[in-house]
Amino acid sequence: MKKDTSYKVSGRREEIANLVNAQGYASIEFLADKYAVSTQTIRRDILALSEHNLVARLHGGAGSVSSLINVSYDARRISMLEEKQRLAASTAALLRSSKSIFMTGGSTMEIVAKELARISTLCIITNNIHAAIHLYSKTDIELLIPCGKVRHHNGCIVGPAAMEFIANFHTDFLIMGIGAISPEGRLLDYDYEESMLMGKMMKHAQDTILVTDHTKFEKSATAQAGHLRDISYLVTDREPPAHFRELIDEHKVTLVIPD
Repeated sequence: MKKDTSYKVSGRREEIANLVNAQGYASIEFLADKYAVSTQTIRRDILALSEHNLVARLHGGAGSVSSLINVSYDARRISMLEEKQRLAASTAALLRSSKSIFMTGGSTMEIVAKELARISTLCIITNNIHAAIHLYSKTDIELLIPCGKVRHHNGCIVGPAAMEFIANFHTDFLIMGIGAISPEGRLLDYDYEESMLMGKMMKHAQDTILVTDHTKFEKSATAQAGHLRDISYLVTDREPPAHFRELIDEHKVTLVIPD
């Protein structure tokens, strides 16, 4: 394969940045096939673009850097799948039977739901349709779902009726994902209504378990759901950056990192 000229490289990278930010996510294999180059070349392109904050490096591809629009649900479902499965197993290990649990939306929560389905006599309250699919057939799990508006892009139920429904309960745990964590420790998401619902669940749960991969420490979003001080456990796939570790220690959050 001939070495790319500077003109070809810059042109390709500009196109990749535009494509990724337009559709939210693109895999390395897709981009390599589209531009007829090796996967190693695409990895170099993504690294260079991410260093200029033009795309976000994700497992197996690149995602949008927008703080207003999240990567599509289907893309998040397959991104960092092995890491999310380990996070889900570690989260389930913190729980035991006969507990009540709020669960938020998100692709990570869907994988957590599969693990929770193995625990008996739980009461789970969730606005996450994808998670509910893995729980509804378990006869020893009581599943409660609010009414409201269903978001087509991620299967979350939101709105005033959902908020009212959540306010009627007080649970042992909230298990939540998040879109981003700011350098100040703010828990941020892309959707105002979903972040409000997460905040309501946080106030009505005794302990909150935040389950998130390391990339969320490097992202930005617009709507605040809470703060690291509101979290009891942080389950993540690798040691957080030093500044975040200081916040975690300051607010006495229990850090859980799967082996």
